[in-house]
Amino acid sequence: MVALYILLGIVALLILLLSVKVRVDAEYIDSFRAKLRWAFLSFDLYPTKPKKEKKPKEEKPKEEEPKAPEEPKPKKPNPFKTFYENQGYEGVKQLIRDTADALGSLMKSIKKHLILDELFLFVIVSHNHDAARTAIEYGEACREIFPAMGFICSNLKVKKYDVEVEPDFLGTFSSAQFSFSVSIRPIFLINAALVLAVRFLFKVVLKVLRAKPAPETLENKDNENIQGGATV
Repeated sequence: MVALYILLGIVALLILLLSVKVRVDAEYIDSFRAKLRWAFLSFDLYPTKPKKEKKPKEEKPKEEEPKAPEEPKPKKPNPFKTFYENQGYEGVKQLIRDTADALGSLMKSIKKHLILDELFLFVIVSHNHDAARTAIEYGEACREIFPAMGFICSNLKVKKYDVEVEPDFLGTFSSAQFSFSVSIRPIFLINAALVLAVRFLFKVVLKVLRAKPAPETLENKDNENIQGGATV
């Protein structure tokens, strides 16, 4: 009974830890920086800390022993080639559809639980003291940036965001700064990955491994045998 309580406690602790959000913070002001946070842990994604170089150990030269000639190993049949030979073009097309369907369901599941906590973008548009050219580029930037931000905010859960695009008629070059924070609970990622693995196994992998000749192929072979018998 005590072992059962310990096991349940471990499971509860794992569920609790996997329910804590994983958060990625990124920004570009003077340089790009990205950091991963989970619970009380924090890791630098970029720039990473340089690793200390280890001094190579001096190894004594080993005496080479004469090797017996290796026998060539028989080549394993390629399952995808076998699948194509048995199922033909239609079978491969259906396989691609099933793969795309499994990946699409994974992306939908992730998008449902992905949260954009913060998103800030600041853009200054300028073109070498040329006011007319700056005004044209400013209009193009607004036409491209605001619809893109609208698409992001309408397709993802966004808590806080701010976008500023300003023209600088006296400046020499354009510049941009941004920062964002995105988070998701690991338990949702694991659940989505397990669902993908099961769907991929039954809809793709087993189809390839258990491929049987398509009915059309069998009929064509029978017709060829009949025609061959008639011409003899």
